[in-house]
Amino acid sequence: MGLLRRQLKSALLSWKWLVVAVVTVIILALQYRTAFFMPWVLPQPNPNFFNYMLLFNYFGSGTKLYLLMIPILASFVGGDLYSRERVSGRLNSLLMRVPQRPTLRISLLSSFIIGGLAGIFPLFVSMVIAIIHRPHMWFVEGVLNSYNYPLIDADSWVYGLYKFNQLLLLAFAYAYIYVMAGLMSAMATGVTFFTRIPYVEILAPFAFAYIPWTLVGLARWPIQGLSYLNFLDFRVATRPPNELGAAMTIPILFLITALLYGKKVHSYVI
Repeated sequence: MGLLRRQLKSALLSWKWLVVAVVTVIILALQYRTAFFMPWVLPQPNPNFFNYMLLFNYFGSGTKLYLLMIPILASFVGGDLYSRERVSGRLNSLLMRVPQRPTLRISLLSSFIIGGLAGIFPLFVSMVIAIIHRPHMWFVEGVLNSYNYPLIDADSWVYGLYKFNQLLLLAFAYAYIYVMAGLMSAMATGVTFFTRIPYVEILAPFAFAYIPWTLVGLARWPIQGLSYLNFLDFRVATRPPNELGAAMTIPILFLITALLYGKKVHSYVI
């Protein structure tokens, strides 16, 4: 547990959080500029703080940028915890006291915790701003009419949850993104088990996020909903099969991380 505490403390005090903060400011500035300063006038929805949050406001371009940045933020902050031990020279002495498997598992756990925090940070800041600006939770129907513009389209895969309980939807969004970002960070850490090249760990979650999404888009296959870039854009997450994409993403990330861990366990290279 001493290793876990030391890695978490080191990561939480890292200068990299300043980069996360700057990226968050850029995302939110873009979000609010594009969401509320349009050249045309739309019917205003009933007061609801979701309208001022990432993932829920359709017109804000910051949502897509945020989704694109999740794997980068997560792996940038939490993906190098194992390689730090190696570069600092502590790894050899650590392995003399702690077996390899616990060391690897603790590094993956630390990476998961920190990567999850980095992944949800912009969403959390947007929620704080939204609640301060508009602390209301009026329900907004998912069909456009002459009185309001929908927050979440009635065909969105999360509309049923939104209609049932808005706070439950918010909790789901946080939990899902935290786990997804944490596993992306852990996968990045798994990559550092086998390379000493700085920042190469960012490429793994980058490839996981962008390559399938790009291929699907280029081929024009009707399965865009498999990508988290689509099914987490809740307002218009209407492309099938969103539910399948949401169900598959986390297990696949876990499997990739587990395979990297298993390969390292059976490797003789430090």
